[in-house]
Amino acid sequence: MQESVTQKICWRPNELPAATGLSLPFWRKMIQLKKIKFHKPEGTAIVILDEDLREFLKGREEAAIMK
Repeated sequence: MQESVTQKICWRPNELPAATGLSLPFWRKMIQLKKIKFHKPEGTAIVILDEDLREFLKGREEAAIMK
């Protein structure tokens, strides 16, 4: 039996707390301060590409290790 694997290619801010354990207010602040790369196609919701989320989280992890 073959299993199907699906990978998200983008995230909406309200999906990020469940995926990362970081609060929605945290993500809103990161977007407001432009600390994470995001896209807002005309007339649509804000989306964050999975690769940009991973890069952001990697940077946070590296910063925590350096402390």
